[in-house]
Amino acid sequence: MSPHDIATKADLTALSEHLEKLLQAALPVIAAPDAFYSLEQAAEVAGVSVRTVRKWLTEGKYDEKGKRFKLFALEFSPGYPRIPRSALLAYGRGLAFDASQLLPEQLPPMRVAS
Repeated sequence: MSPHDIATKADLTALSEHLEKLLQAALPVIAAPDAFYSLEQAAEVAGVSVRTVRKWLTEGKYDEKGKRFKLFALEFSPGYPRIPRSALLAYGRGLAFDASQLLPEQLPPMRVAS
């Protein structure tokens, strides 16, 4: 073993900084709380009509496996569905939305509109 094989303080500092950068890049970005869209807002975001959003809520569409799924929405008051941003994104990608990630057990009971 030669003296050149031993890491110096500068070597360890550089390695630590490099590992910190790799760790920060690997960590998931913490998202802001989910936004809830009205029918009009969801239509504007998706670039479709309100009628189309209503159709997505009532009729849905088929995924790649041929299974039908509907756009997920919550009703905070009867007749006024609110669509979570994450549900709208999932629907646009052809994925069914898992409401268990959105609704922790602590929330008061709400009606699921779809």
